[in-house]
Amino acid sequence: MKMSETRKMEYKTEYDELLNGENVFLENIIESIPEAVAFLDINKKIIKINKEFTLLFGYTSNEALNKYITDLIVSDDLKQKPLRIDLLTSQKGKEILETVRSNKNGNRINVTLIASSIKRNNELLAYVRLYRNISANKKALLLQDILYNISTASLKQFDIADIYPALVKELGRIWDTENFFIALYNKDTNKLSFPFFKDEKDKFEEIPSANTITGWVIRNNKSILLKEKDMKRLEEEGEVDLVGSKCKVWMGVPLKVQSDTIGLMCLQDYNDEDKFSLEDLNDLEFIANQIAISIQRKTMLDNLILARQKAEEAALSKQQFMSTMSHEIRTPLNEVIGISNLLLQENPREDQMDYIRTLRFSGNHLLTLVNDVLDYNKMELGMIIFEKTQFNLNDFLSEIMRSYSFRSKEKHLEFEMIKSPELPVEVVGDALRLNQILSNLLSNALKFTSTGSIRLLVKVLERKGNNSKLEFRVRDTGIGIPTVKQGMIFDSFTQASTDTTRRFGGTGLGLSICKKLIELMGGEISVESELNIGSTFTFTLTYGTVASIQHPKTTDEPDIYDGLIGKRVLVAEDNKINFFVANKFLISWGVIVTHAENGQIVLDILEEEEFNLILMDLHMPVLDGIEASRIIRNSTNPKIKNIPIIALTAAIMSESHDKIEDLNINDYVLKPFKPKDLYDKLVKHIS
Repeated sequence: MKMSETRKMEYKTEYDELLNGENVFLENIIESIPEAVAFLDINKKIIKINKEFTLLFGYTSNEALNKYITDLIVSDDLKQKPLRIDLLTSQKGKEILETVRSNKNGNRINVTLIASSIKRNNELLAYVRLYRNISANKKALLLQDILYNISTASLKQFDIADIYPALVKELGRIWDTENFFIALYNKDTNKLSFPFFKDEKDKFEEIPSANTITGWVIRNNKSILLKEKDMKRLEEEGEVDLVGSKCKVWMGVPLKVQSDTIGLMCLQDYNDEDKFSLEDLNDLEFIANQIAISIQRKTMLDNLILARQKAEEAALSKQQFMSTMSHEIRTPLNEVIGISNLLLQENPREDQMDYIRTLRFSGNHLLTLVNDVLDYNKMELGMIIFEKTQFNLNDFLSEIMRSYSFRSKEKHLEFEMIKSPELPVEVVGDALRLNQILSNLLSNALKFTSTGSIRLLVKVLERKGNNSKLEFRVRDTGIGIPTVKQGMIFDSFTQASTDTTRRFGGTGLGLSICKKLIELMGGEISVESELNIGSTFTFTLTYGTVASIQHPKTTDEPDIYDGLIGKRVLVAEDNKINFFVANKFLISWGVIVTHAENGQIVLDILEEEEFNLILMDLHMPVLDGIEASRIIRNSTNPKIKNIPIIALTAAIMSESHDKIEDLNINDYVLKPFKPKDLYDKLVKHIS
């Protein structure tokens, strides 16, 4: 039965309505997609776009229909890539990649492109292109990279001016920087300086800030984007006087450090007033803030480096001053103490003896003060040096006992030393510094004790391998220290009472030096005291221990100086009185002495004569002792090269030690010297 014409018409109407409904539905779906969409026929001509495509690329449907997609949004330098995309899409059905497209105004846009094809029964019907704008993400990553590079450059470059080329290079990744400058503002002069200025038409180095656009931005402390009409309006309103060539667009942002505006960054263009947008202004402001921080950080680093250099120079000047003062003070002290020692050996009359002893005591007291100040200075500079030499602890303590027993008897005090039987005989450490610490503590005990006794107690606290931790206690029955003052007495230039210096003398440096020396050697010091009862100072130090070596027994018999008879010693000393003193002692010990007034004479004499030892002053004219010693040690003549050298110096500061460290100098004697110390070292190195 044939369908009637009426029924056919009804079916067609229903079909058309259904088809129209599907088309409307499909149209709504396409328009609601948040990405730009374009449908292409098999020839790559556009047959449909959605509104997001128009928003992204600027083309209306009428402008886009029947246009080749590559002609519309692909720049010339990327023309070959769409052919590859079409090939991959035909083979795989879908391709996703990041690329760049251009809008109607020629501005490049970073996009994610999803390319796919529509097929029916393997027959290609159309292409679909979906574009997602990722320019904001790309720009954020680019800005992050730029800021990192700028920050890195600011830290690497020593001169802040060297940052600017790197800055221009980085900004050039976003904008054309052919017309770019940085202006710095000087509040005191109200002037602008231009550490970096790059422009097609103008060149400025320094101009008054008043009435310039740059000055206006700095005064108002805000970023601004000005087109030609905006600049003309500001000029007509009297806000600015335009300086330099007129441009189409001017974009400037302040450089701010905390609450201060230190300058400005500017980009301008002479041809296109649409070159920059408000978005560009925001980006430039963000970069400027980071650049200002980098400039501030660089300036702070430069200031820190400068401050450190000044501090190092000041420390060096102080060190050199102290070294010079050490030499200048010790030299006359050497003469005073040396001559007083000579006078005591000349059997003076009884009425002269008190004068000579007073002279020697005053000289030694002054020497102690000088040593305290110099040692404190060395420790402040971190230049104290500790020896690691083997010495006999038993002999060392016996010498302390002998020295302080004699001094105690003079004040009618009892002096006692108590040593634990397990004390090691031979130890490795700095005997000179231990002597300095004990001498300071024992001298204080003598000074502040009028009646009663002084005791030195030494014991082993613990042994670990080849090391022994020793405890030293100095106990007296003196005036004591108030409890409130006990935490202060180790401070520099501090005494327990305001009248202590007047009543007992001293600088207030002794205990401070003791504490620093002990702590630098890895030990600790403490005090227990009761007013008018006495004080106990306790400190610990760790020493290396070695097998004991037999030493000649020491006695209280007078020293016999007969071990140098007939020995030939060359004395290099430019100071006549110092030589006079040394010569007197040497001759009395039977030494044959030859004198040289500088290092060059030493070298000349060594070519002609042989000696058992050289006493070498380090500070001499023409050629000093350090250089003379270096030449001797580099000699090809074994008799000259290997001759023992004992350095004489009034300034054993760290720089002298550093200079002689590599010279293989056998020993040194500090001026003013003790006769027995000099004698012992001569005997040691000559034999």
